[in-house]
Amino acid sequence: MRITKYIGVLLIQLIFLSCENGNQPKTESKKDSVYLAPPVVEFGFVLDSFQVFRDTVRPDWTMSHMFAPHSISQWDINRAAEKAADSLIGLRYVKEGTPFLVLSKLGDTSRTAQYCIYPKNIVDYIVFDFTDSVHVEKRSKPNEVHERILSGEIIQNSNLTFALDQQMQDLNMTGEMAEYIAGVFAWTIDFFRLHPGDEFKVIYEEKSVEGVPYAVGGISSAWFKHQGHEFYAFEYTLDSATNKVGFFNEEGKEMRRPFLMAPVKYSRISSGFSSRRFHPVQRRWKAHLGTDYAAPKGTPIMATANGVVIKASYSGGNGNYVKIKHDETYSTQYLHMSGFAEGIRKGVFVKQGQVIGYVGSTGLATGPHVCYRFWKNGKQINHRAEKFPSSVPMVDSLLPDYLEYIKPIKAKIDDMPITPYLQQEMLDTDLNEIKNPA
Repeated sequence: MRITKYIGVLLIQLIFLSCENGNQPKTESKKDSVYLAPPVVEFGFVLDSFQVFRDTVRPDWTMSHMFAPHSISQWDINRAAEKAADSLIGLRYVKEGTPFLVLSKLGDTSRTAQYCIYPKNIVDYIVFDFTDSVHVEKRSKPNEVHERILSGEIIQNSNLTFALDQQMQDLNMTGEMAEYIAGVFAWTIDFFRLHPGDEFKVIYEEKSVEGVPYAVGGISSAWFKHQGHEFYAFEYTLDSATNKVGFFNEEGKEMRRPFLMAPVKYSRISSGFSSRRFHPVQRRWKAHLGTDYAAPKGTPIMATANGVVIKASYSGGNGNYVKIKHDETYSTQYLHMSGFAEGIRKGVFVKQGQVIGYVGSTGLATGPHVCYRFWKNGKQINHRAEKFPSSVPMVDSLLPDYLEYIKPIKAKIDDMPITPYLQQEMLDTDLNEIKNPA
């Protein structure tokens, strides 16, 4: 009996010790399972499979500075540079401050480059492949396009760009968005006369890479309230065969009109049309029969309407200037250019919005600007006070479909609140559902 008890106690001790030492057979717990981290992937390469060397292009660097430390011969570096300069790749030089990756074989103490990845911008990157001869390829990260809405208000002592700065997540995109909005309403709204209380709403496409917005894909519809008047604009395909697209208002009238409101984008009026102004150079009072738009030197100057160039010359007062005859009624003139655009000369036909020259300060000018002059029936007038003909209505055969098409989009815009703070949201309804309601 004592032996039996002793053996029983001994067995219990052995079992206890076995449990303490972790030798007891048991089902594997979560604590004992092995966690495998997902592979690190950048630019389509599994970085765990290489030695990874990160560096940044420094001042005055060439591709030799990038590749030579990684055992690439000058012969292969030259070949890589030649291939990179190809028009399809377009990399003629490396830019200071650009981070790049060099991938070498695991265990290679010489760090010989197998691949080099050079980002050209947020989307495109160049892959230099040295594994077999020399290959250079331009690749792109996958793009995502999301439908976004945006709204805002012009406040005291501000402009459209400032209003957009308050709303957009990526401030680098505000200039691009301003260009789109101004482009849509270029014929109907004078963006040099925006008033506090003016409001806008926009439905647009936002491009992003890896969740980071980087560009505006375009505007599909917009609304602008200016001095109490409401303006709608809807993008519409007139002919799917030719992909002819335009912007039209809520009545089906085209947004495009005979004249743009200004010959430059996003500048400021430094001097308006006046019968009596003190000339800053001549130091005397005289009429100023034009509108001065101050802008940085080199800013593109656009023809405000279709027409024929009747003068592209230089004079002591006007500096470099272009005069365009649009029809038997209207002519325009653009003064103080730093230079003419390529091909601009007497007798050339130009289209509305075409660049004809660049802002400068030639002639009698104290700073870079374009003096825009406007003639009606041979008399200089204030173009900002002129009432131009209304836009052309859509053809009757397309109008019913167009009005049905914009109905849900207009309702969406009308329901949008004006957002005074930084806020941007993805539309709940897919654009296709808006365009093609069930």
